[in-house]
Amino acid sequence: MKSLLKTILSVVFVGFCLISSAQTGMNHSIGLQLNPYLDESLFNGNAIKPVFALRYTFSLKDHITLGPELSGSFMRGPIAGPVYKSSNFNLGGFIRYSFLPESRIKPFFELSSYYTFYNYKNLGTGGAETSGSDNYLSGYLAPGISLFSKSKKFSIDLFYKFSNKDFINGKQSVLSYRLNFRF
Repeated sequence: MKSLLKTILSVVFVGFCLISSAQTGMNHSIGLQLNPYLDESLFNGNAIKPVFALRYTFSLKDHITLGPELSGSFMRGPIAGPVYKSSNFNLGGFIRYSFLPESRIKPFFELSSYYTFYNYKNLGTGGAETSGSDNYLSGYLAPGISLFSKSKKFSIDLFYKFSNKDFINGKQSVLSYRLNFRF
């Protein structure tokens, strides 16, 4: 419970920093991700795994950006047979170091920490049901690249995340992407 309180206080602090920085003329952006996880289960109709993320970013310097992030995923499968449902919700923040800050193609390195709320329900055959939940602190390291539009108002981040916990693909690394709007 103390970890949850610390995480919430950290998000509130970052939010306060964002509001106060709005007066300084810093660059801000909003990043969105909402897509099904593309794997064999999706294409054979066995399971669907939507992934989502919402982040607010502001720049401290040309090379350094940071901000809060909400992210997670859901899973429901298989379509036929015993049903398994799970979800995770991540609440945390990130910091990014970008190379070539004036370029429209920017390699970057990102570090994120977050608190995860995980739960599952397994509706087995014969009406037997098992369920559970877990909460834990985790994070990821991610090298990637940002591709900017000519006006630099829109960008897409392509990155490969490495973590100490499993992602939606059941592995400790995953390829990801995010669409961003700068203002």
